[in-house]
Amino acid sequence: MTDAPAPFAAGKHLPWADVPAKVTAWAAGVGGGPPDRVTDLAGGFSPGATALLVYDDGPDVFVKAVGVGLNPDTPDLHRREAAIARSLPPSTLWPRLIDTYDDGDWVALALEAVDGRLPRHPWEPGELDRVVTALAGMHERLTPNPSDVAAPAAEGLRSVFGGWRILADGDTDGTGLNEWSRRHLGRLAALESAWPEACAGDTLLHVDLRSDNMLLTHDSVVFVDWPHAAVGPPVLDVLAWAPSVNLEGGPDPDELLARHPAARSADPEVVTVLVAALAGFLVQRSLLPPPPGLPTLRAFQGAQGEVALRWLRRRTGW
Repeated sequence: MTDAPAPFAAGKHLPWADVPAKVTAWAAGVGGGPPDRVTDLAGGFSPGATALLVYDDGPDVFVKAVGVGLNPDTPDLHRREAAIARSLPPSTLWPRLIDTYDDGDWVALALEAVDGRLPRHPWEPGELDRVVTALAGMHERLTPNPSDVAAPAAEGLRSVFGGWRILADGDTDGTGLNEWSRRHLGRLAALESAWPEACAGDTLLHVDLRSDNMLLTHDSVVFVDWPHAAVGPPVLDVLAWAPSVNLEGGPDPDELLARHPAARSADPEVVTVLVAALAGFLVQRSLLPPPPGLPTLRAFQGAQGEVALRWLRRRTGW
């Protein structure tokens, strides 16, 4: 366990009160009328609004809404999440999509509200075991892949992985690289190059697991925010989650993998390739300017990148 857990990832969210009237009118229609109370929610990196609409005489509704002016890429993420949500089978492991709004500029999703809370930091062993068990159950439920819209991870992650090659080719300023990364840059690019083959699998994965994308209820764990879902091996979900767990006071990444049955049985060489690809992504992206509306993203990627680099050094022995 680490001694100083990192804070939750956090974006700068738009208050629900500042969402355009056309979107709030749609949300009121979804809920059966104007909500009695609205609670703006924190966590995650979207610059859009995330809010809980509370009704005294009906079920609460969780809404997220974003416009192109806040970030040009996030509306498409909301559209992708809606498509994934429609393709998921019914389960208590993820929220049900109720309705969507899309006028070409603003995109909003209404989902069933989850009566749960975020995991505690630093991670409590019992809570971490609950999440890992639920994650293993989720992977079993989503194997074989039930979605007709999710792409294979080897396709969906092409814009994500390959960071070491980008740095080796000089397409990103690498002056912020540590000495070990600079010394082994060519080897790292070669190692990560096998990531498409390492992503082979038939499980629908979340791909973006973090503690702010999971809610603990009294009897379950609910995984939320699915725009990056892709089809691949379960170990990919666990190892992509591992650096943030360690930052938040949880165990070493290899120890986390050992808690998940499918990750524990994964080919060690495949795991090392995926760790290299993950580290390259985190390090390379951390060196870029922050995207519009997402001021904390690069710092969080950099912190995770440091964990992933230590992990990669141990696994390679370089």
